[in-house]
Amino acid sequence: GCKIVPEIMMESESLKTSETMLLLRHFGVRLFGTSMAWLLWDIAFYGNKLFQSSFLVALTGENASLSDITCASAVNALVALLGYNVAAYIVDNPDVGRLTLQQTGFVITGTLFLLCACLSDRISSNWLVLMYFGSSFFGQCGPNCTTFLIPAEIFPTEMRTICHGISAASGKLGALIASILFNVVEEKDLFLFSGYASFAACLVTFLTIPDTTTLDLYEIDKQWRLIVTGEKFDYEGPAIDPKHLSFYERNQNKLCRSI
Repeated sequence: GCKIVPEIMMESESLKTSETMLLLRHFGVRLFGTSMAWLLWDIAFYGNKLFQSSFLVALTGENASLSDITCASAVNALVALLGYNVAAYIVDNPDVGRLTLQQTGFVITGTLFLLCACLSDRISSNWLVLMYFGSSFFGQCGPNCTTFLIPAEIFPTEMRTICHGISAASGKLGALIASILFNVVEEKDLFLFSGYASFAACLVTFLTIPDTTTLDLYEIDKQWRLIVTGEKFDYEGPAIDPKHLSFYERNQNKLCRSI
């Protein structure tokens, strides 16, 4: 009788291990995508927030007073809040959706950061500050809303917590990288690194993350149950419809044959 408990525990651990391997095999690319997108975004986002005074001084000039910097910071916070509220309003709109919102946000914020870096010596500080405010708006109305929302939807329910946790931990690693990196680079490079990180995150999003805005998430669970029982080819529901798959998933067979 005493041997039964260890045997049950061993079977349970073996089942968890096999399910983890199945998760990585079938959803590993999605997990990589949500983790890397969150990591790269937090390099740009936390780099901005932790060193916001440096960003604003770079834009307004060394002669800006403390009240000027404080006023600009307050306006920037209000713009960011507005962006977040707009994101909450449109994120469930099928014509927009999570994926489009995230990709568009990355492209616009990345472009604005690079423009701030390239034009810092060519245009007035007022225009530079407006572009910086724009990056705050589209950062909130985009990846800062979706990078934590998407990992909560594109994985099976029973594996969703661990996947979201890994993605979130990757984001905090990005914040750590930013806190170290942005402390040693030149002011102009703050914008460059933020822009590069945003564009890299957009590419990762495009390749690896699907759009599940209009998908009943129960379909992912149905697909997962069949995967666990070895009957994955029996699933023919909307979870495998191309519009709910990532670029990689849609072209997986072609990519494998070309390698």
